[in-house]
Amino acid sequence: MANEDIPAWRATYLQLLSPYQTVDSRIITEARARLASVDPLERSSAVRLLSAHGPSFPLLRPLLKDPVRLVRLDAAWALSRELAAGSPERVELDRYLALSLDQPAGRLRLGQDLANRGLLPQAETEIRLASGWDPHSPGILDAHGLVLSALGRGAEAGAQFYRSALLQPSESEPALRAALAYAEAGKFAEAETSLRMAVERNPSHDRAWYNLGLLYAQGERLPEAMNALRKAETLAPRVPDYSYALATILLRQGDRAGAEAAARRALASDPSHGPSRQLLGIR
Repeated sequence: MANEDIPAWRATYLQLLSPYQTVDSRIITEARARLASVDPLERSSAVRLLSAHGPSFPLLRPLLKDPVRLVRLDAAWALSRELAAGSPERVELDRYLALSLDQPAGRLRLGQDLANRGLLPQAETEIRLASGWDPHSPGILDAHGLVLSALGRGAEAGAQFYRSALLQPSESEPALRAALAYAEAGKFAEAETSLRMAVERNPSHDRAWYNLGLLYAQGERLPEAMNALRKAETLAPRVPDYSYALATILLRQGDRAGAEAAARRALASDPSHGPSRQLLGIR
């Protein structure tokens, strides 16, 4: 990026860097600098990258008046929640969104915009329509699940995430999302099925093992719970919640020494971990 002379390539580099912005602060700094680029492709890519970075929103607002429509639309999409009804920016974005409402992707985009503005029932209607038109798109199913979850319709959200998981046989995250939504809705059998799918697809998914252990514990399947939590702790020994959860199961099994050892492992990772301190009687 620092040595590239061609603006189109710099714009491409920004797009490729976007998934890593949370692990390297230089990416945000670079994108902010590119907001002032002479080339509109660079400005557009910078806006898109920074659309997921709330602290940068004040820097995006001037680009709502950019001379190039592409940049204005990207800025309007990022700042959709702020656009006043009837404002030139809102009208231009709405007209753009209306151009593709005969396609599933267009309905999805409109639904996402409505969700960004907090209009969840209307968003759900649009994304449900998109899903009906294209029932084989995992991205649409995931978006539908997120909106349903935000509406408190956990069982329906779980079903959408699970359908997405079935369409992505090598991915574990959709299965985990399905499990969490099902568990929140009290659908524990479906949650277990989804969690088993997640760990089968990715045996190194510590968070899935942890949630599976909690689910087993809730059903009084304590030996299975201990096995799952031990796997989670082995995979991520510096996450204190895993060790603490194991400690609670050992305590329920009458193994006070084992419970204290697990709680101390949690404190070794995080000396301020409150639940573990409480279990050990440390103030």
